[in-house]
Amino acid sequence: MEEWVGQKWHHFITQKSSFHYPKYGVELADFNKQIAIFFRSLGGDAGITIGFTSALPNHSHRNWLQKISGAGKKSESGHFSGDYLYLPEKIDYFPDKKLNEELYFWLTAMASFNLAPNTKHVIEQNQYLTQQVLTKWPGLKTTYNRLVNAHLPQRPAINTLPEAVQKAEQAIQEVLSNPFKLNDLAYNYQHMPKPVSLWLKAVDEQAMAAFKTRKESEVGGNSGKQSPSKNKRYQAEQVDDKASKDGFMSFRLESMFSWSEFINVDRSEDDGDDEDAFRVADDLDQLSINNGETSNKIRIDLDLPSSDYDDVVLKEGILLPEWDYKQQKFLTDHCSIQLMQLRLIDQVQWPDTLKQQARKLKRQFESLKPISVWNNRQPDGEEIDLKAYLDFNTLLYAGRHTSEPLLYRQKRQQSRDLSSLILTDLSLSTDAHVNDHKKVIDVIKEALYLLAESLSAADERFSIAGFTSKKRDHIRYYEIKGFDEPFDAHCQNQIHAIKPAYYTRMGAAIRYATEQLIQQASQQKLLLILTDGKPNDLDKYESRYGLEDTKKAVQEAKTAGLMPFCVSIDYQASDYLPYLFGNQGYIHLSNALDLPKKLPKLFYQLVH
Repeated sequence: MEEWVGQKWHHFITQKSSFHYPKYGVELADFNKQIAIFFRSLGGDAGITIGFTSALPNHSHRNWLQKISGAGKKSESGHFSGDYLYLPEKIDYFPDKKLNEELYFWLTAMASFNLAPNTKHVIEQNQYLTQQVLTKWPGLKTTYNRLVNAHLPQRPAINTLPEAVQKAEQAIQEVLSNPFKLNDLAYNYQHMPKPVSLWLKAVDEQAMAAFKTRKESEVGGNSGKQSPSKNKRYQAEQVDDKASKDGFMSFRLESMFSWSEFINVDRSEDDGDDEDAFRVADDLDQLSINNGETSNKIRIDLDLPSSDYDDVVLKEGILLPEWDYKQQKFLTDHCSIQLMQLRLIDQVQWPDTLKQQARKLKRQFESLKPISVWNNRQPDGEEIDLKAYLDFNTLLYAGRHTSEPLLYRQKRQQSRDLSSLILTDLSLSTDAHVNDHKKVIDVIKEALYLLAESLSAADERFSIAGFTSKKRDHIRYYEIKGFDEPFDAHCQNQIHAIKPAYYTRMGAAIRYATEQLIQQASQQKLLLILTDGKPNDLDKYESRYGLEDTKKAVQEAKTAGLMPFCVSIDYQASDYLPYLFGNQGYIHLSNALDLPKKLPKLFYQLVH
């Protein structure tokens, strides 16, 4: 009974102390794709990734109800952090679902200007952003007015606030009501009222300056090596180790897209130079400093297997460049490719249902085989062209002669002049389960098998390759089927033997695959990329660096006359694939199990 009363009291007091309407709430996951398109269409930085934020401390004034309930200490405010725009995971601030949806798009519109100029505080910064949105996109004024009219009644009455907070609240309400009015109130920045749900969290001046400097260097194309800044100030905190015993943590590094909190990891010297450390520091909102020995350790075991169990190295030391978007230049011979051959252990045993599906696809694709047609009036051939012979004799009878009579018919095959390379991601993320029976890598194997059977039945010229990486000096490239090899039992065994390993340095793999396609004599060349996640690796290839290098590699492939196309089963694909491949250069499958069924049909649509 006591516990039941406590729960009811907590629910009651929390509801009284804050404005939340769960019944009308909307989640970012339901609008993520639309918001990403909206953000970029309004001019937002194409390299920014959109994600959801957790509640962050706001250090604002709390009324007595909030103090009793323990509410108001944190809030989910939209903000930038490095190359990410974070929006609330869920918005339920208004008793109107449509208004909550519109708030997502309003915050995105403000964020499309990326950062305000050097301003003093959150009020001035958001006033500037609001002015920019309403000036450039006047059609959003109606949405803004609806949101303001719904939010202002939720603001505290000015006369109920402590004197130190009153002027700040007055400034907020005046700016909300009329964002173009000059704000000349001298309020105290240390005493702020409750956050404004229509605004973004302020970015401090140091972070703004760092972002602008980086953007200017990208646009200006400065290729010289930048020396790390020695006088830059960071927000720092000292961290003490409280645990007295060593701990062990086991996790999949492939799933770690960014680290925003402090973790005691001792990186070896060959992971990067001092410039990399300063670059990482520039992306952090806060530096945490530990003066002592680490009491907790993360044990990372990514050693390569012994040669007795590892795949066979065919060739190594193939050097390729990599694009550094911050320096705006290629790093020559930066990556090292190793050509590998899978170690075959078992003979392939495809399921009967898959074989049945393969037979059906083969019958369909056999109709696409090159057909033989007769070409008339040829200088030589298998048969005499009777019509040409009669015409020739008629001309002779009329006294007209020709030095090269074309009297034969020749049978030739009409076929597409196309070479296709299917490049598949074999990183650790493909080891994830799709359901209780299959992993992503199993789905990829089945899709490659069905596609290869289909293309072989149509006498298409194609190759299959896979790639994975462990830093820039160990990028594995597997040629599973060469252009001149038949699709036989050996190739089927190769497909069946592929397995997940390491990471996804996509740019280098695309560049090497491009070189292989360029060597083909075909007029048309298709590079079909299968992946289940964004580019990443252990070093600085994580985040935007990897995206920019991959985008550059795709542009190089297009310049070389190739048609790159990406098939992704990553649920966040819509955040970055349009930036890498263009709006028409990719397809996202929401269900990974659809890949085997849809991949052959997709290929047919691409080449017809």
